[in-house]
Amino acid sequence: MDHSAPTEWKAEEAISSTIALRTKEESSYLFANYYRPCLDNEPLENFINVREDMGCREKICQWTFSVIDHFSLSRQTVAISLDLFDRYFATKGNRSDTDLALLTSLTTLYIAIKVNEKKKIKLSTLARLSRQQFSPKDIEGMEMEILKTLSWLVHPPTAADFISQLLILLPSDTHRHTRHKLFEISRYTSELAVCDPYFVEHHKSSIALATILNTLEDEICLDEFPLACRQIFLHNVTHSFDWFSSSAQAVNRCRDRLRQLKWEQERIAEEEFKRREKRARSPTSILNQLENEDP
Repeated sequence: MDHSAPTEWKAEEAISSTIALRTKEESSYLFANYYRPCLDNEPLENFINVREDMGCREKICQWTFSVIDHFSLSRQTVAISLDLFDRYFATKGNRSDTDLALLTSLTTLYIAIKVNEKKKIKLSTLARLSRQQFSPKDIEGMEMEILKTLSWLVHPPTAADFISQLLILLPSDTHRHTRHKLFEISRYTSELAVCDPYFVEHHKSSIALATILNTLEDEICLDEFPLACRQIFLHNVTHSFDWFSSSAQAVNRCRDRLRQLKWEQERIAEEEFKRREKRARSPTSILNQLENEDP
């Protein structure tokens, strides 16, 4: 018996699930199928392009992740919410004003929570999170508009879905710690992709494989996961899913972009750490600490 091969029934199940996800991303949920150019004659300065305005998307992503974390919900829900957001605005030529973008992001999060979470958040709670800018009725009205526009297709495949299935094809003797590390780092990297409009038109399967390959190359040493194991994994993936061979360039472009995002996040985190460390060592902070101590 080859102990390096994945358990046969698990591998077959993972292959079947991955093919089903691929079928969805290639048909019902393909971004290109939703795009419609904007034909109205209103001046462009009255709108923002939700695909190109990085500031707008960054604020929406940060707000959405903060809500999810506050209520201890799955970060997968953010990916679903942003997928609905992107496909909806694709039908509007990616044009919006700031208020509509905010209302839409609030509503797609509400929909994503309903379809992906056991825990439910009251509509009135989400309305309060908009600082009373929108009422529950506003969100309900927008919900129906989005659902009709997207033909009720609200269960998109995500990169994390693909990551979970692809990692089942690791050699069966891969250490549990290595599997966990691979999944967590790959999942985290896929979250960075959610916030970058560059990835909107890329297949989630390509993003998933890119995150796994980057994690293997950048985060997992050869002592932990030898070259032979890596070759077996790549063989399992490319022979199970022939589309990865034809999308190799797209996967490599995703890998390059993801590396840039991850390095940028690490740079920002390091700068923030240094700022906090400097504040902690400042004379003022030391005096404050002394004031709080008992005499």
